[in-house]
Amino acid sequence: MRIRTVTYLFLLAVCTLPNLYAQEEPLAEKGLLDLSGYDFNTDGPLEIRGEFEFYWKQMLNPAIEGDTGEMVYLDVPGSWINLRKENPDITRYGFATYRLMILLPERMGEVAFSVENVFSASAFFVNGKAINYLGFPGVNKYQTVMRTSRPMMIGTVNAQEVELLIRVSNFENRISGIAGGLTIGKVDQMQDIRQKELFRGHFLIGAFLIIGIYFLGLYLIRTEHYRLYFSIICFLMALRVMMIVEIPVIENLNLNGLTMARLDYLNIYFFAPFFILMIRSIFPIEFPQLAYRISMWISSVFIVVVVVSPISLFSFSLPFFFVFFLLVSGVFLYVIILAWTRGRSHAPAFTLGLLILFAGALNDMLVEIDVIESALVVHYTMFIYLLVYVYIFADKSNALQKKAKLLAEEISQVKNHLEDLVEERTTELQAVSNELESQKEKLESTNRDQVEAINARNRLFAIIGHDVRAPIGYIMQALQMLIDNPEITEKERQELLKMMASSSEVTYNLLENLLVWGRSQTGKLKATPVRFVLKELIDESLELLNMGLKEKSLKVEVFVSESHIVKADRDLLYIVIRNLVSNAMKFTPEKGGIYISSKKSNGEVQISIRDTGIGIPESMLSKLLDPKGQVSTNGTRGEKGSGLGLQICQEIIQANDGWMKIESSSGKGTTIIIGIKASEK
Repeated sequence: MRIRTVTYLFLLAVCTLPNLYAQEEPLAEKGLLDLSGYDFNTDGPLEIRGEFEFYWKQMLNPAIEGDTGEMVYLDVPGSWINLRKENPDITRYGFATYRLMILLPERMGEVAFSVENVFSASAFFVNGKAINYLGFPGVNKYQTVMRTSRPMMIGTVNAQEVELLIRVSNFENRISGIAGGLTIGKVDQMQDIRQKELFRGHFLIGAFLIIGIYFLGLYLIRTEHYRLYFSIICFLMALRVMMIVEIPVIENLNLNGLTMARLDYLNIYFFAPFFILMIRSIFPIEFPQLAYRISMWISSVFIVVVVVSPISLFSFSLPFFFVFFLLVSGVFLYVIILAWTRGRSHAPAFTLGLLILFAGALNDMLVEIDVIESALVVHYTMFIYLLVYVYIFADKSNALQKKAKLLAEEISQVKNHLEDLVEERTTELQAVSNELESQKEKLESTNRDQVEAINARNRLFAIIGHDVRAPIGYIMQALQMLIDNPEITEKERQELLKMMASSSEVTYNLLENLLVWGRSQTGKLKATPVRFVLKELIDESLELLNMGLKEKSLKVEVFVSESHIVKADRDLLYIVIRNLVSNAMKFTPEKGGIYISSKKSNGEVQISIRDTGIGIPESMLSKLLDPKGQVSTNGTRGEKGSGLGLQICQEIIQANDGWMKIESSSGKGTTIIIGIKASEK
């Protein structure tokens, strides 16, 4: 059971570590970040990375056009000290201006920025307007006010091209410049991320405080020093999360930059002595006395250095502290392995927790000394480390209770066996019942499918028997009249030919609709989308229907832009346009009008076909697109239909990931609107 629990904790450790490999995203090149094609709605906020314009020892004034000087390119995030090899005049301490031009998508309105670890004072300008100050960047140590917090900043943009200007001063800290992340996004997205971050932070803080108070209570009840040390570590971890997340409580204290830096370093350095005290109190025999004394003295030195020295000195102590912590972790590992070989309880779990913490500390140390580029993860591994110890200490506290419960479990074993037997029989009966219910549902589904198939067959036969046979009969009669009456006048001959052409066209359209309908009924109606100009397709459709339009003297006006390009199955959409225009012709009286227009909106092209015909009664609108219903009405000249046209149009549009809407009322004409995915040129 314990090995299984340790395995679960290890899996939790692997899954909890943040993703250290960022997805491929747009990068700034030569001071320009092109986000004109970036979709913030879909992809969310973006971490700005790449080459910024870097002006060493220059405080550019964003209000003065052309206020620039000597410039180099600097990768962000990263300290400006990285440029020292190519530019020896760039030093750790000084001031500079970062500049980046950003091409945003259209109609952004407002953008939000969040920053992390800009050392040690900075000012942010968007299109010449200041949006926030982190402290105050000055040209010397005395004019600079430190602050490295990471608020969310909002800037208003009135154009697609945005200038981001960042002044940075550092005369104290070991790290210079924009060493952390700089993220851009929509205001609501950034606020939502901030709220989620605060929620996670409050959750972790509450968890650490509850654990700390619980073990402090256990220590007061039963004096065991490891409980006290573990409780203090939990309180330190709660403070650590407060500082990382920057909850409003910390911001409201309004502490200056130097105080926040001291508090940050002290919070980290106090972990070492209390971990040493806790491990020694758990394994006092295995912990070497000399190693204990030396490590406690070194921990005290680190703490004193932070308290009494300026930030220009104690900020350089962090890499050395990481090395010290790794050495102490090695001592911990030695102690725990020794305890493991001696059969001490929970030694495997202690070892697992230490390895997780060691991995996180090693990662952060390599990041701090610029060996690798990765996220800081030690606070995550610390949380997992504490979870391991919570399990260990909780298991120790519950050991006696488990022994007390053992006898009661043995006494109730017979009773439980009887209850298990009853439950087993009940489960079997329930399984049989579920199987019968499943078979019943399958039979009902099969019956429904058969009924639908029979209805579809009957409907097909009815359409063929009536709507297909009738126009073919007209053609046969006309041909017979032409054969039997060779002396027929030219005018009558033309009338018969027109009737034959009209009947042929009706029959052809009906057969094509039946073919598409049959494919949809068998689930074989699939679209093959291609890019094409919508105007060309509509012109082709109108050419085929030109004779019918002239017969009824219908006026057709097309307001479709040549620039509207859609992505859909061209042949299927051709059938849709032809059906809809044919319907408009059918129900529009002579000398009426048909108006075809299009507009582009939200990534799609909306096609509108409006007529001045007899309209559709409100009671019939809901039945037109019902696949189980069939509504067929005669046109203004008695034209007949199959009742399939609009249903087929809807199924074709749905197969192309589009939509269709009908707007009509009796006597006021009909407007049918379809939406199809747009495509760029």
